[in-house]
Amino acid sequence: LPRTKVAVPKLAVPQKTENSSSAVSTAAPIRWRDPPWGQFSKGLKVVAALASSISRNPSRAKTISIVANRGVRVLKSFQSAGGGLLSLVCLKMPGPFEIDRSLPSAELLEVARQELRETPEVRAAAVEELRKLLKASDLSFPDDEEFLLIYLRPTKFYPESALKLMRNVAEFNKTYKELLHNLMPADVKPVFVDHGLINIFTNRDQKGRRLMVVHMGEKWNTKEVTEDQIFRALYTIQKLAVLEPATQINGAVVIYDFKGMGMGHVKAMSTSGAKRLLTFIQEACPLRMKAVHFVNEPMIFNMVWSLFKPFVKEKLNKRMFFHGEKMAKLHEHIPKEYLPANYGGSLPALDYGGKEWYPVAEQYTDFIAKWNTCGFK
Repeated sequence: LPRTKVAVPKLAVPQKTENSSSAVSTAAPIRWRDPPWGQFSKGLKVVAALASSISRNPSRAKTISIVANRGVRVLKSFQSAGGGLLSLVCLKMPGPFEIDRSLPSAELLEVARQELRETPEVRAAAVEELRKLLKASDLSFPDDEEFLLIYLRPTKFYPESALKLMRNVAEFNKTYKELLHNLMPADVKPVFVDHGLINIFTNRDQKGRRLMVVHMGEKWNTKEVTEDQIFRALYTIQKLAVLEPATQINGAVVIYDFKGMGMGHVKAMSTSGAKRLLTFIQEACPLRMKAVHFVNEPMIFNMVWSLFKPFVKEKLNKRMFFHGEKMAKLHEHIPKEYLPANYGGSLPALDYGGKEWYPVAEQYTDFIAKWNTCGFK
């Protein structure tokens, strides 16, 4: 997505403190010139929310880059309509469709300490031990620290457990070699761009977890997109998600939306596909899957669930929630302010999708190619 630099009014931006990792410029005064207040108010809400987020987490105030979404478009129309020049401060932080590879903040490291046993000492020792175990094994994986942390964080920094997860990944890739061998973003581009079956939310939830929705109903044209193609797309997304330290620590939440599901969709699913997906999620995915929510399930969903249920283990079963059309039940897990209007939330309805965020995947083809080398020696 093209980026639009946005300015935050002077009083709304936190100044640099001793605990802040980057300086914030001082804005010039705002000059008013008969502004159309309605447009300004709508746009300012977006900017104010951003400034509030930065003030709560000053250590994240590295860059501001707001994608040209509706908030920015409103501010632009405000200016062109004679609303005067809004003097703005440019901060930097990863935009909605960027992979955030920045180092964890102090707050995030505290979460990692409490939930994952992560401390500088534990991390250094675990990386070194895993590197030794990997070298002595029959596995072939990159051994740089960034890559090893992808496996150490979900296994709470136990090197032996991390090595076991690596072995599971190698076995999985070997079992499904025909589907996954040298899989690159371009191979699944139609699933994202042309059909929009999988969407990554631009925001995280109240616990800092990545949010993703998978459409398994009316948006799924089973004549053009197969069950295998959807899985390959999900596998590709995982390769990108694990690059983010914040996602490694906080994990991810998936919403499966079955709105408009019919018998054609049920027939397009298989027991083998269900087993493959659940084996991946539960055994061969170095990502903390914190919750799976099912929404808008029709009556025939029971037929679909009968395919999956035999392969669901106890740990994942406790993290699965079925809501039907009752979004209030979903809100018990994810508050409304973190959800779009599509799911009863207070955020605008989704007006973006794979077409907007797919270009990000193409920026990381080198890492994905590196991931594709993982396996046995």
